[in-house]
Amino acid sequence: MLSPSLTLLLAALTSNAVGTDIQTPFISDELHTPPHPNATGNLVFNTISSLLQHWPNTRYHSGQTIVPAVIPEGTLLYHGRLDDAIPSSGEWTALDPEFSHIYCFDEPEKCWLLTLVTTRPLQVLYFDGSSATKSPDGTLDTQDLLTWGAVFPDRLNREWEYARLDALCEWGRETGFDAFLRMQLNFELMLCDFTRGVEVVSFVHLEVESMFPDHFYYSFIHTSEWHDHFPGDVRFQLDLTRVVSMYDTDLAPSLVGTRWGVERREHRVLGISPEDIVAVRNRISQPAQSGSGIDWRALFQVIKDRYGKRLQVLRHDLRDDSAQRAFRVVGNLLAPYLLRSGSPTAIYRLCSTAHTSYAASRPSLTASEGLLLKAAQETTREICRTLVNLWADGVENVSIPRWRREIDRLTAWLDWDVWLTCEPACDIDVGNMPSAWSPIFT
Repeated sequence: MLSPSLTLLLAALTSNAVGTDIQTPFISDELHTPPHPNATGNLVFNTISSLLQHWPNTRYHSGQTIVPAVIPEGTLLYHGRLDDAIPSSGEWTALDPEFSHIYCFDEPEKCWLLTLVTTRPLQVLYFDGSSATKSPDGTLDTQDLLTWGAVFPDRLNREWEYARLDALCEWGRETGFDAFLRMQLNFELMLCDFTRGVEVVSFVHLEVESMFPDHFYYSFIHTSEWHDHFPGDVRFQLDLTRVVSMYDTDLAPSLVGTRWGVERREHRVLGISPEDIVAVRNRISQPAQSGSGIDWRALFQVIKDRYGKRLQVLRHDLRDDSAQRAFRVVGNLLAPYLLRSGSPTAIYRLCSTAHTSYAASRPSLTASEGLLLKAAQETTREICRTLVNLWADGVENVSIPRWRREIDRLTAWLDWDVWLTCEPACDIDVGNMPSAWSPIFT
């Protein structure tokens, strides 16, 4: 008879052989348990993997994420204006010159373009969503939390924008931030000081044609297409070890109830409790930590690359009622985890921990990294749970209606922007933009 200690050792070795993540406890019926309605792992995963990208942040315009970032030395910034005076206080700059040109719209004959270059890495705070859009439905919520410690949906006009900029810069001086990054039709940088960390490259008087009826105005729209999808605008280095998400139910539990039964596009920060506001502001103000060294953005993208296109193919096959092709796609998705003698539960465990077991074993995760790990775990678990349950049916027992419902449910839950495409694709000389902006330029 084996001793108790040897029995435990063999059990542990067997568990590791089938890829069980010993850091993550599994409930016996987890394979048949869908995510809790209040779970936000899919939302965190989606927002993090969409950072710095135009399309997903236009589609879900009310931002939920605040991320410290660095803009490297040698990066060009552009500021368009109607005179040749260098700003003596905080002002807006663009990352692409076409975006600066729109500020010459009223008087194109007076168009001056100031080009700056960063002379050291600038510390930046990025607000996701369409955070430069002056809208009463949540686009400015996260900025107002830092600016005034509360959300003010009516502070939208030009005067409030300058007050917001001044207050953010004052807060930034206390916490070490040089500028603030926002997005509208393109990305803009709210630069607090035009004499620190930047120098003038040129300051020129431009010949600018009238924007209408000509199409010069549209040139800056085309620049937004450069950043539509991953990797987005690559001129910013995000520090995800310090990311703050309003979908973090531990950090901002008061927002859980405000999202119940509400479509994601209507999610906003209005309704957050005073206690949670303090917690959010304190988290953002914390100094940088070393973190685990894991490239979380790359990890999330690897997961999207692995499943995104093939889930789309699977939906197509199910629409064509092709059981054999659909079963083959599911088998291909699960191929690295199909153990010769494994049960569906063992296959599920291997699949659902393949991308996260190492991260789960690291002792040096920051609080933000813990949130990212949880998001990756919840996302991959639901993908694998759905696929393994379908695979367990066997090719002879494929129920097209049930499979179609399950894959539609999964892709709706994931809601990845890789499936937000024009079909058929636009011609090379035809631009496209998310529906939120298209009525303005139609």
